[in-house]
Amino acid sequence: MVERHSRTMRRKRRSSATLERLEAVRRRRAEQLERERENEARVDAALGPFAEAVTAIEAVERRREDRIGALEAQLERRLAELDRQRAAKVAEFERAAEQVRADAEMEIGEWRAVMATSVAEIRASDVGAAETAALLGISAKAVTTLSRSAAAVSDVDCQKSDADSTRAEAVDAATFGDERAAEAPANEQVEPSERDSGLDVPAD
Repeated sequence: MVERHSRTMRRKRRSSATLERLEAVRRRRAEQLERERENEARVDAALGPFAEAVTAIEAVERRREDRIGALEAQLERRLAELDRQRAAKVAEFERAAEQVRADAEMEIGEWRAVMATSVAEIRASDVGAAETAALLGISAKAVTTLSRSAAAVSDVDCQKSDADSTRAEAVDAATFGDERAAEAPANEQVEPSERDSGLDVPAD
């Protein structure tokens, strides 16, 4: 009896231990599953914001590239306009500078003509080239150049004066001839057809 009771108690203890072990395994498994479900829920919760952030970053990058492209195009337009304005200003400056040079050359030429006239007057007073150069503080070569310039101007003036006189004489002659033809008697004037034909007209 005692031995049977003892075996029964041992079986009960083994059964209780087994049950407790299985229960512990079940609880651990349940806890593990619970943790996995929680982890999966956290992962799902994290995926949403991450995907949203990726989409937002891509949109910001596109806007950035679009705005930078627009700014670059605007910069190119402004630079092109500045280049056109610069070219126009350079051309305007060159025209103004050329006009200044031309005016200066004209004025210098006028003053050189004055110098040439002065040199010609001095040389005409029986003053030698060397003496003239020493007197004016210029080189003998400059004296020669100015003398030649004065002579050239004088020749041009003479030719112009002769041409003007010739034209005036021609005008006077033409005018006088017209007046003389107008004053001639009617019977002394020859008809153009008779004068130009070259044929003898028989007398009546």
